[in-house]
Amino acid sequence: MQAEAVFGAVERIYDAAARPEGWADSLGILRGLVGADHAVLLTREAGRPAAGLGVGVDGGAVRRLAEAAGDGGAAADWLQSIPARRAVASSSLIADADFLRTEMYNEVVRPMNGFRAGVYAWQGRLSSRMVAVCRPRQMRDFEPAELTALQLVMPHFAAAERLRRRLAASELLVAGSQAALDALESGVILVDRECRPLFVNRRAEEIGRQHRGLRLSSAGVAAALPAETGLLRQMVAAMAAILARPAEGALARGAAAASTRLCLSDPQGRAPLVLTVAPVTAVDPVDGRCGPARAAIFIAAPDEARSVDGRALMTAFGLTAREAEVASRLASGATIGSLAAEWGVSVNTLRGYLKAVFGKTGTCRQADLVRLVMQGFAAA
Repeated sequence: MQAEAVFGAVERIYDAAARPEGWADSLGILRGLVGADHAVLLTREAGRPAAGLGVGVDGGAVRRLAEAAGDGGAAADWLQSIPARRAVASSSLIADADFLRTEMYNEVVRPMNGFRAGVYAWQGRLSSRMVAVCRPRQMRDFEPAELTALQLVMPHFAAAERLRRRLAASELLVAGSQAALDALESGVILVDRECRPLFVNRRAEEIGRQHRGLRLSSAGVAAALPAETGLLRQMVAAMAAILARPAEGALARGAAAASTRLCLSDPQGRAPLVLTVAPVTAVDPVDGRCGPARAAIFIAAPDEARSVDGRALMTAFGLTAREAEVASRLASGATIGSLAAEWGVSVNTLRGYLKAVFGKTGTCRQADLVRLVMQGFAAA
């Protein structure tokens, strides 16, 4: 499948994240990318009923899927069998002949005019999600090139989903909900177009006191390294430009959204902070004008549990399992010395693994590798 098609899909998915109907649009983009008949997104959260969204399929059928996804439901075991963060054909999970006899097929999938599917699942801290692009039984199964395209696009779909949730959080301030922002687990800073802070929630203040990679002052939000400060402020300016010129095409908006994650280095060598920058799109409900806030900066501190998707690293760069583990552990704050001691190998052996990872990922320094891993392969 042409790389241009994948890159175009990624761009349009980020663009869709800023629109209220963005999830349906994003599913439609996935559907078109791989030539599916329909696509569904299923969300499950502990203590709540599952929720579904579909494109190209009846809403009642999607509701039946959501109902079947609950504990003991017809779809529960099938959903549990999907590997995390890896695009696979449903035919690899269960043989076609066996699937035809299941309650899930006959009660859920068949009424949706489905049978063949490419599926991708991922887990957040509080919820799990699954996307399936589907075809009826008489059509061919999904080919490796189509599954590869899905594998490349889906991490961006998941990132756009997090971005949309964070956009919703940023809109709380316009409604006078500073208390709600203070209650969030993530650090949140609302800034103007010059990156000057207008609001800093309690968690962000706490992170700013503890981590030397982030500096908060009335003059602006800054990093310890001037280059990272410049990049952060460029990202904020790009978000402000989205709001100032809303009529511009999808390319500018998608490019800005695709650059919304940034790592801030700690001069003392601690794990980096991971920042996500999003435009503040809310307007005053009285006069319809935007307030002074132009961007929201969401901060994930190194002490917050952030797993790294080692399997995705292996797929993206051709790493071995051990090389992916080295990259993941270093990104999570481990050192070459601590890993050597933990695994009972020499430091030179670890350096050999690291050299191989550098070669395959196109990085030259450990800091660059950590930044690459945390910005592209760290779970929310």
